[in-house]
Amino acid sequence: MAGLENEFTYDLRCLATEAERLALPPFSFDVFLFLQPAHVALQAGPNWQMLAMVNRRTGLVDGVAHFFQEEHTAFSPWRAPFGGLQLSPDVPEEAAQDFLQYLHRQLRQNGVRQVHWLQCPDAYAPQTNRLLRATLPAFGYATQHDQRNHHLLVSGTPFEAQAHPSVRRRLSKCLKSDFTFQQETLASLPEAYAFLKQCREEKQKPLSLSLPQLARYFELFPERYFLFTVRREGELAAVGVAVLVSQTILNHLYPASPRRYNAYSPSVLLNAGLYQFCQRRQIPVLDLGVSAPVQEDEPDYAGLFTFKERLGGVASLKPTFVIRAEEEG
Repeated sequence: MAGLENEFTYDLRCLATEAERLALPPFSFDVFLFLQPAHVALQAGPNWQMLAMVNRRTGLVDGVAHFFQEEHTAFSPWRAPFGGLQLSPDVPEEAAQDFLQYLHRQLRQNGVRQVHWLQCPDAYAPQTNRLLRATLPAFGYATQHDQRNHHLLVSGTPFEAQAHPSVRRRLSKCLKSDFTFQQETLASLPEAYAFLKQCREEKQKPLSLSLPQLARYFELFPERYFLFTVRREGELAAVGVAVLVSQTILNHLYPASPRRYNAYSPSVLLNAGLYQFCQRRQIPVLDLGVSAPVQEDEPDYAGLFTFKERLGGVASLKPTFVIRAEEEG
C-alpha cells in the first residue's frame, strides 16, 4: 500500500502482503525479536498488517508495529509475549505521534472497532512507552492492565552479591546438595518440555506453545532461543527457556520447577546460572517476566513477587491498551 509522507521526511506504510514486507528496507535499530517480521509470521494470525516508518533521508525503517484483525477487532500480538510498537530512539516525538495517527487511521479504515494491544514492559522501551501512555488516550485507548514485570540488571557484580541473604542461603544449599546448572542442546527439548508441562499441570497453568511450535522457534532462531536446566544426578529439578529478545535483553520465558524440590529451591540456581550467562554474553538485562496472569489477582502471587525481588529483581509495568466498541461510538 502506498505510504504517506510527513514533514519529518517519513514515509508511513501499511504492509499487508509478504511481497511488501520482503521489499521493506532494513531497520535502523535493534528490533525486538517478537516484532521482527520473520518471527511475527509464525504467529499465523488473521489479516496481518505491518505498519512501518521509513526515513526518507536514510532509507531505513525507524518504527514498526504489527496488528492482526479478526472481524472488527485488532490484536497485537496474536500469540507472543508482547506486540505493539517499537521506535528508534532517534524518532522525534512529533513524528511518532504522526505514526500513531496513521496507525489508528489504518485500523479504522479496515473496519476495526476494538483493539487489544499488549505492549512490551516499560523497562524495555521507557521513552516509547511514556509516549504511548500520554498519547493513546486521545485516540480512545484505555490502559486495561498494567502487569508487574521484574528484571535483573546484570553487571560485573556477582549474582550472590546483589541477591537477598535468603537467596544466597538457598543457592549455597543447592550447590552443596549436588545440583548443577547447564545449558542444553535442542536434543534435550522433548525431555525438558515434558517436565515443563508436568510442572504447569501441577500448578494448573496452561502452556501457550506445543512442543512442535516451541521446537520450530529453536530451529529457526538458534541464536535467540536457549534451553537451560538444573539437574541432580541427571534428574531434572528445574527448566528454563530463555529468549534473546534484543542484544541487550534476555527474557526468561518458561521457568519451571516441581513442588517436590521446594526445600532446595533449584529455581534460585537456575536464575543464578542465567545471570552468569548474561554476564558472559554482556547482556545487561535479564527479564524475569510477569508473575500474575491478567485474569488473576496480583495479591495471590505475592510470594512470587517477593521471590523475584529477592533475586534482585527491579519492577516495571507491562501495559495492555484497549479500545472497546462502545468507546468508538
